Amino acid sequence: MIEPPQQAIRLPLYRPDNVLEKTELNDDPRKIDLIVTDLGGTMVKTDDAIIAAVRQAAQEMGLPEGYTDPVYDVFGTSIWEYVHAYLPDGHKDRTDECHNQFWELFPHAVLDQITPFNGVEEALVELKGRGVRLAVLSGLKIASIEEILATFRFQDWDAVRSSMPVKTAADSRAEGIVQLVEEFDTAPERTIYIGDTDHDVRQAKKVGVISAVVQTGGQAVKHLDKIQAQNPDHLLSSWPGLVEIVAN
Repeated sequence: MIEPPQQAIRLPLYRPDNVLEKTELNDDPRKIDLIVTDLGGTMVKTDDAIIAAVRQAAQEMGLPEGYTDPVYDVFGTSIWEYVHAYLPDGHKDRTDECHNQFWELFPHAVLDQITPFNGVEEALVELKGRGVRLAVLSGLKIASIEEILATFRFQDWDAVRSSMPVKTAADSRAEGIVQLVEEFDTAPERTIYIGDTDHDVRQAKKVGVISAVVQTGGQAVKHLDKIQAQNPDHLLSSWPGLVEIVAN
């Protein structure tokens, strides 16, 4: 379930004196008004941290060592699905318990393993300087999103949202994108959603926004073909590649 805006936005918002009036926005020749971005695997390195937290949660529950490879197959869906994929057969009935234990650990217990990818913060500053609105939409809990974003020097977000599903991802990300497009009174064709998995591409295409995907996440490293099969509008080596898209 997507957090209501009044609960989800806790970071400093974009100051009104820097926001374009609606008439100016509609007449602006820029192609892109809004960038909605995933967090883990997209702007920050989280794959190792997530796997470490899943493994530690299982160990604390006395469960046997699981398998990490299946987790990469479901990256971009939900933490519940990551845990379910990790646990070995015969123990998947403990997924709910292990999922709860994961959130007792993440992200604070593994925060030292979570860092922004090179050039992300500089690109954020450049895009904000160009008047592009920037929103974070992640499948993590809102408190976890904020804890990770607090490690950034850049804090000038226009919105911070959670699209965390109860268990399976379904279309929670697509619903979150639609809410942001409507909130900022822009058009899907002037909005980019950027993530790092095939699921992210499908969610962007489902609601008609421009799909971009980076190759910095774990799925791209292990299963790039899954992402390519979804035919994203932009397949980028890393997040800062958005600057060139907006500039053009």
